[in-house]
Amino acid sequence: MELQLSVEAEGPGWFRVSALDGGSKVSWLYVVDLELHYGSSSVKAGGVAGVYTPREHRGKGYSAATLRYAVQWMRERGYPLTALFGILEYYHRFGYATFMGEHTVTLSLRNASRVEAEELDWEISDDQGAWHSEISRIYEAVNTLWPGARVRDPSSWEGFRKGVSWEHPAKPLVLKRSGKVVAYAALERWPSPEELLAAEIGAEGHDPELYRSLLKTLYSVALQERRSYIKVHAPPDHPFVKVAKAYGCTVESFYPWSGGGMARVLRLKDLLEAVAGELERRAANVEGEVTLKVEGEEVTLRARRESVKIEEGAASCNVVELGPGEAAQLVMGFRSVAELLPRAAKGQAGLLASLFPERNPYVWQPDRW
Repeated sequence: MELQLSVEAEGPGWFRVSALDGGSKVSWLYVVDLELHYGSSSVKAGGVAGVYTPREHRGKGYSAATLRYAVQWMRERGYPLTALFGILEYYHRFGYATFMGEHTVTLSLRNASRVEAEELDWEISDDQGAWHSEISRIYEAVNTLWPGARVRDPSSWEGFRKGVSWEHPAKPLVLKRSGKVVAYAALERWPSPEELLAAEIGAEGHDPELYRSLLKTLYSVALQERRSYIKVHAPPDHPFVKVAKAYGCTVESFYPWSGGGMARVLRLKDLLEAVAGELERRAANVEGEVTLKVEGEEVTLRARRESVKIEEGAASCNVVELGPGEAAQLVMGFRSVAELLPRAAKGQAGLLASLFPERNPYVWQPDRW
């Protein structure tokens, strides 16, 4: 019997992709609408989540068929990009490639005790949505640096639905100056007994002094809760990490070959048009043209000093062909142009490096799907 595949809306921005065999549901996944930061621009993406096949139906290709159907559905629906958080060494078969790493900074209480900073008023709430508008305001102002960070609309974002763990929401901690929230952390509700674990941090203007105050506050909380060390999930180029380095810390990064945060391009021209504003900002004093080819789709970029034209077709003799996952790595800045491009395309490294410089793409733990 032929496998039946379908998509049903489960709620605003949520879709269930199901596979049925003989009337039995044998595999399914969800697609969630995402809006991801990209410098001064943002891009719509289809987030793949909740991939599952009941044990009695595994090993029959149902999951692969469901995912391929979902990828085609997302392409037809107009998503330029798709992303997921996946198990190791599986999703590359469907064109996905790792586009971000996992990063933590850890401080012993001995090292954190050295912090001298302004002591601000602080509060912790058991309500995941406490101070949600103030936190989202700070978040939106300081998170355009990391491609892939989810857009949080202050008018609709309701708070930390998760921490590092999926089982429970994070607890917000805020620092206040004259009654105004100026810095925050999302604390894991049930970490291991030894650690005070923060799934996310932020401060107005990335002010180092506020991050020192936040670190001092985390130290106070860790003492009260009899923890042994402080651990924070944050990209390695985050200003908080730079502050922590002054007092002694361990910064760890893990980059899986195929797993974790993964992405692939679905509609190359639509993706480049979505981030055209940021590309034009990067194109100052840059001139040249190059054609990118991904799964048969050819798009030419023409850079002329703060102007970038995006044209369908191979209007350039300089053609760079990439897989859909590699194209996502290039656009998101996860891999350097010099390292990613094939040897025959090295002559285009200068132009592409200007348009797609190396970055640390990152999705904060509470925003993962």
